[in-house]
Amino acid sequence: MLKILIASDDAERLAEINRLTAAAGNFQTMSLQEGLARLPLQASRLRLADLLILELSDIGPAQMFAVETLRQQHPELPCILITQSQDSSVLLKAIRAGVCDVLSWPPDKAQLAEALKRVEATHVPRTHEVAQVISIISCKGGAGTSFVAANLGDALARHLGKRVLVVDLNRHFGDLTHIVTDQAPPSTLPEICSQIDRMDAAFLEACLIHVDNGFDMLAGASDPVKASQIQKEKLEWILSVMQPNYDYVIFDIGQSIDPLSIGILDHSDRICVVAEPSIAFGRPGRRLIDILRALHYPEDKIRVVLNRVGRKNEVPRATMEDILGIKVAFALPDDPSVVDEAVSHGEPVAKLSKRSGITRALQAMAMHLSPAQEAERRSRQESVSPLRKLMLRARST
Repeated sequence: MLKILIASDDAERLAEINRLTAAAGNFQTMSLQEGLARLPLQASRLRLADLLILELSDIGPAQMFAVETLRQQHPELPCILITQSQDSSVLLKAIRAGVCDVLSWPPDKAQLAEALKRVEATHVPRTHEVAQVISIISCKGGAGTSFVAANLGDALARHLGKRVLVVDLNRHFGDLTHIVTDQAPPSTLPEICSQIDRMDAAFLEACLIHVDNGFDMLAGASDPVKASQIQKEKLEWILSVMQPNYDYVIFDIGQSIDPLSIGILDHSDRICVVAEPSIAFGRPGRRLIDILRALHYPEDKIRVVLNRVGRKNEVPRATMEDILGIKVAFALPDDPSVVDEAVSHGEPVAKLSKRSGITRALQAMAMHLSPAQEAERRSRQESVSPLRKLMLRARST
């Protein structure tokens, strides 16, 4: 999927280009209300993008020189220029600067769609790695999204050696960090949003809780009022700084479906829907999954996580799958004594109980969500000789 960075210093024009781009096809978009002079400062966002759509109301020699400089700094990034300038020489100068298309303002929907299709047809995926984004969401409070997000992050870092950042995006008295650490957060997500002009890798590093080797956390809003400071464009900017520095970025979204959470879901490689095997999670869970489908997220992007499996009078797994209309990907066992001890001490479950059922289930979930590790495991299985397989089968019986 093409990742498009749309930049303009005019909020209304930025919104209009976003609208037209969304109508033109299935693209991931990032918005940046910024003037051309400050655009080179957004190097991390430019590196993440597959295409830059740049809106300039007027183009003089200084602006054209800035465009040329930007193209020299990011020669691999295609650029579509949108301008209301009627000067015929602009087109020639822009093409010489490496701009692939020049459209007049206001942009024609069909012309923009054609320009995007041309870029998409020649797009070659980049070879550099950026973090996979995993969102944890539920239809009801109390499902355990915060526990799953925090301990999945620990499992990816502790057992697979990945660099992981877990972000608290639950905007209702978020306390995600306290599940696995007693450290006080240096800063929170709303506080970072209020200082977004300072955002770069060094600033982000100073705002994080470093839980363990390779495992960091970003605290969320302490109350819903402060959560209102978190805005979609600012969150996308922060994500663009996060991704080059980690293997995984995990968002605890909680139960919110709104433009802010949808923005993160759009950027997610996996969406984990947490539910319990009970009637209370049946219909609401189905509604949530139907909403995700209505948002055009493919089936292979959605993973259902059944939490607290094994309690008395629970709904059977097959029945939950029928109600939800989707197969269960992960089942986390009910292990109250282990979980309660870990949460009360502010420690990951794997640190206090390495061999518990919940720890093993989280390890399996981490393995499944790590394509390289899963491929390696399957390769080892396939390399086992037929005689060895027969001996293993005999032992198991």
